[in-house]
Amino acid sequence: MTRVLFTTAAMAAHVRPAVPLVKALVSGGHQVAWYTEPEFEDIVTGTGARFVPARAGVDTKDLLHRTGGKGRGFSGLNRLVLELFLKPIPAHAKDLTAVFDDLRPDVVVSDHSFRAGLLVAEQRGIPRVAFSAGPLNLSSVDTAPFGLGWQPSSSALGRLRNRFTAWLMYGVAYRERQRVLGGVRADMGLPSLGGYSIDWVARTCDRYLQTGVPEFEYPRSDLPVSVEFIGPTQPEEDDTAPRPPWWPQVLRARAAGRPVVFVTQGTIATGLARLVLPAIEALAEEDVLVVATTSGQDPDTVLPAERRPAHVLLAPFVPYGAILPLTDVLVTNGGYGGVQHALTHGVPLVVSGTSEDRMETNARVVWAGVGISLRTDTPSSARLRRAVRTVLRDPSYRSRAQALQRAYASRTGTGRAAAAVVEAAASRPLTGGA
Repeated sequence: MTRVLFTTAAMAAHVRPAVPLVKALVSGGHQVAWYTEPEFEDIVTGTGARFVPARAGVDTKDLLHRTGGKGRGFSGLNRLVLELFLKPIPAHAKDLTAVFDDLRPDVVVSDHSFRAGLLVAEQRGIPRVAFSAGPLNLSSVDTAPFGLGWQPSSSALGRLRNRFTAWLMYGVAYRERQRVLGGVRADMGLPSLGGYSIDWVARTCDRYLQTGVPEFEYPRSDLPVSVEFIGPTQPEEDDTAPRPPWWPQVLRARAAGRPVVFVTQGTIATGLARLVLPAIEALAEEDVLVVATTSGQDPDTVLPAERRPAHVLLAPFVPYGAILPLTDVLVTNGGYGGVQHALTHGVPLVVSGTSEDRMETNARVVWAGVGISLRTDTPSSARLRRAVRTVLRDPSYRSRAQALQRAYASRTGTGRAAAAVVEAAASRPLTGGA
């Protein structure tokens, strides 16, 4: 039996992707405790793990409010990372000291953005595993800095571009990140590290588990040896939730060969005027069946039935695992989890969105040839209509998505991630540093 401590940021996008991994470890007979904010207690206990409430006095909701809840653009993303993930580290590290004393974990697993747990583990020489449920967020000579949404380039000119923009962003614009993290390491008695702070997690962990597959990620000649692609890890409740009452209409459309377009805006950016309503307007005259989620809102409030086209079906939530096998195109703002889920079913995409890490996810959609990115949070109906028509009519998008589907099927996802955690626990503890 291995004693495992999970630590995650208090955000659903960071908590929910870890659920299948925690369940796999619990079912494997390992003792798992999970440190996060009280609002996620039900999710934690539902996995069979022991819930350990964060008592650091960090109000995540207040921080999100003060930062506008946005990571839009280069400066917005920088501010969000500083306020939400970096400056609270000392408070969480102090809180975790007692947790470590009590639990005496054999290995610590943390979402890659929640560094406090990893730093305390490094301080104590405990094996540590980072878990990333977003696009790979590391510097490279072959890629532009994370957050720009630029395509990679390993040519001589491209590498010159990459080096210069990396220095400009990581060394100048993100200098405060470097200062804050360097100060935290010094205060904790940890050795200073050269290079860019964005890479320090991968450099100081036994394993860096990256969800997804290499075929969707930019190739890097300097990929750290700690990085391992583990494939898909979707929460099972997305597949097993009840179907909406209009579900037979979807089955009939599919059987008749009528294209099904699934539209979703995710659970964070829930202003449906950004994407869902423009998409419905865009497809009002198209010979397709539109299935759209209303992000938990009442469909009759979002779009009353008397104003709703007959070929538009709405529900507060639609189980991804049920709808995606019936979908011809997914229209989404580009959340990494939703995009990955679509590709496991070979579904091509039309993506929008520039906040948080969506710009990077959507750039990878284009690079992999599996869809079209509109590069805006508020696409017009005309642009959405053209993009959906293009993806439906050009078979290359579906072909590339199906190729990635095969790549995802070749990796075990949760099973491999659980094995990697146990392997890390059994390995010789790191002593810290690079």
